[in-house]
Amino acid sequence: MLIADKRDYRKGYEKHYQSYRRLKGENADINSRRLLLVYSVECGLKYKLLDKWNEKNPRKILEGTDDKKRDILKSHNLERILKELGQQGNFKFPRLKTVHKGIVDPESYHQFYRYCIETQEKQLDKEEKIEASLNDIACWIKEGMRRQ
Repeated sequence: MLIADKRDYRKGYEKHYQSYRRLKGENADINSRRLLLVYSVECGLKYKLLDKWNEKNPRKILEGTDDKKRDILKSHNLERILKELGQQGNFKFPRLKTVHKGIVDPESYHQFYRYCIETQEKQLDKEEKIEASLNDIACWIKEGMRRQ
């Protein structure tokens, strides 16, 4: 497992969000831009976790005895991370159904967009809500970073 520190998470958030915004402005590559947005948000949230926990290097958490913190830091579950940050319920995440009858939740958004999986029915409105929620989170992260 690779370890990223607080600076890496911030850089990942910023770089991916810049690329997302450029693609969004060009109305291009919907799956790719949404994948960048998911990863940007995940990086930004993990940055905020480390900030909340007063930890610059997560190695202590990942190799430590606090199972809850370790599991949250290793997770892709955006709702769980938001809950730890006191933001539970502030952002809405629709669930999607894939053509393979799988459920797409916030923990699997990165896989859904990475593999370009199709939904059972056209659920464009839900996908747009997902993108809007992720963008709202990215803006919230950005605002918090500005204050530091």
